[in-house]
Amino acid sequence: MPKIKLLPQNTLVDVSEDKDLYSELKEKGIHINSTCGGCASCAKCIITVVEGEENLNEIPFEEKQLLGNVFHITKERLACQVKASGPATIDISMHEQTKSKPVIKRRKKEDVSKMIEERKEKRKERPKKLGGGRKPKAFDFREDKES
Repeated sequence: MPKIKLLPQNTLVDVSEDKDLYSELKEKGIHINSTCGGCASCAKCIITVVEGEENLNEIPFEEKQLLGNVFHITKERLACQVKASGPATIDISMHEQTKSKPVIKRRKKEDVSKMIEERKEKRKERPKKLGGGRKPKAFDFREDKES
């Protein structure tokens, strides 16, 4: 079984040669973003190959359709299409899960009514807008009008 080194965690993972990397990592509890579930249609499971690209399968047609033929420049592949036949090092830092967002608590009705009253008080303190007080007259376009 080939060993894959995952960066930035620096962990080694044993993968089978007949399964794609996305499925293997998912089974081992390692999160990889994907909306298609590994069908090569969303291109969200992008990984970066750091070392051992010769031990990975050739780029299939589906992957070339989504990413193009830029692997030699970017070293990016789809995890759902990569099968390893030997040791490799890949970077999955784009898939690290961020900490959960803070929960916004609802306010009590008393707090809300207090906030509304404070806002009303602030509006009263504002200076009134200055202006002419009258609206301008509309321009008359009629030609037959005599002055």
